[in-house]
Amino acid sequence: MRKHHEQKTRELINFVSCLKPPRPVATALLPRITIVTPSYNQGKFLERTILSVLNQGYPDLEYIIIDGGSTDGSVDIIRKYEKYLAYWTSRPDRGQSHAINEGFIRATGDYVGWQNSDDLFFPGALLRLGKAAALGRPTIVSGNLYLADAGNRIFREIQYTPVDRGMLTVVKASIPNQAAIFRRDLLEKYGMLDEDKRYCMDLDLWSRLLYAGANRIVPDAYGVYTMHGETKTALLQDVLLEERSAIVHRIRQTEPGIGPLYGLSCRLAKMAAHAKQGDLPYLFEKFTSKLIGRDDWSEH
Repeated sequence: MRKHHEQKTRELINFVSCLKPPRPVATALLPRITIVTPSYNQGKFLERTILSVLNQGYPDLEYIIIDGGSTDGSVDIIRKYEKYLAYWTSRPDRGQSHAINEGFIRATGDYVGWQNSDDLFFPGALLRLGKAAALGRPTIVSGNLYLADAGNRIFREIQYTPVDRGMLTVVKASIPNQAAIFRRDLLEKYGMLDEDKRYCMDLDLWSRLLYAGANRIVPDAYGVYTMHGETKTALLQDVLLEERSAIVHRIRQTEPGIGPLYGLSCRLAKMAAHAKQGDLPYLFEKFTSKLIGRDDWSEH
């Protein structure tokens, strides 16, 4: 596994080292995808995020950056790539969810998603997601996730299975926004991000979009979550727990069939789905990690 991570690290670092978008795939069958990046004083990470989007070479990509009035040089970075952007702005906003919604309002894609200004798409992610979206127009198309440090060094992989609304009350790491796109018409139907949410705006959104059906997994379409001391995961744990608890309570109040054994059934269903996807090495790693107390199974 370590050698695999080292190889993927080299690939990722090379991918975001400079602007080098591959030649777009010539096809009229892929949906238009809009990606929104919200940013505020993330200049030390922002350029690599932009490169991870532009270097995808997706044939019908709309890229929007909403900056909250950064004062750290982020605007200069955005201007460097503005000819590749459908829209960008830099002015004070009401927070991350508000910024993302501002981008969604301007989006014209069949599918939309957001990539935070310190996270990345792995090479080829959007093309794989787009191809899956073209088959039957699923509600949400999502992939797996790499965890990396601030130097883009990958040290862990998280694999996912399809979820429904009820499973959101059990499976805490349900759908990674770093590797997900979803139908814009359903976003308009069920509502945009809740701007009062500071952390769990994604979980809240999934809880509404999943009324239309479970997500489709594209295992080899990776996002990259960057672990560093300034992430919201590191700084807002109390907010995370409070918001998640409220969302879970609401789902349990409205979703039928959630009884005392529901959590166990979800875990068994998730294990079966991993096995069906061929994720047996991942399952083995999860079990062994749990046995030696190195990891918490309920987190992923």
